[in-house]
Amino acid sequence: MEKELGTAGEMVTADLSGGFYNLKAAVYNFLGNIFSWLSTHQGLALIFILIVLGIVVWYILRVRKHSKQFEKEVSSKNSEIGKKDALIEEQKNKLVVLEKKLSDQQGVVSEALLTTIKTLTGYDNDQLPIFFKFLTEISGNPLKIADTQANTVPGSQLLEEESDDSTEENDAEEAIAPGTGPEEVVRTNKSGEE
Repeated sequence: MEKELGTAGEMVTADLSGGFYNLKAAVYNFLGNIFSWLSTHQGLALIFILIVLGIVVWYILRVRKHSKQFEKEVSSKNSEIGKKDALIEEQKNKLVVLEKKLSDQQGVVSEALLTTIKTLTGYDNDQLPIFFKFLTEISGNPLKIADTQANTVPGSQLLEEESDDSTEENDAEEAIAPGTGPEEVVRTNKSGEE
């Protein structure tokens, strides 16, 4: 059995090498036929070679042209990107300047408010926290009173109170000048003058 496997392996190797040699021989035979035809028909061979060289040169020039166009497009896009990057950098710088100005203005405003509060209250920086703590702890603090009233009054009562106020205002206007238009007011004034 081992002998049969060994002979089968040799036969496969021989077939593969024989196929390669056959292919090699076919290529050589084909090239030999072409060169023998070219030697007998030299004018046609020269024309054929010139056509092939012309096609190759045209293809090379076309590739170069397209590569130059591509390079121009890339360089123009790079310059546009560079301009946009410069614009972005400029905007970032402006933003940094604006943030600095804003922080400076916040400092100035806070300092002005602090000075105003110190002037109004008559207290120093050390005494102001105690003053504000005292204000928030007062039982009659208007902020606390308003806050507790808003929390204790239900929403429907607030609406009713607002509508009552508006009807009272309308009644007051009618009581002042019932049915008087501008003409009647002028007549009343004229009669009062006479």
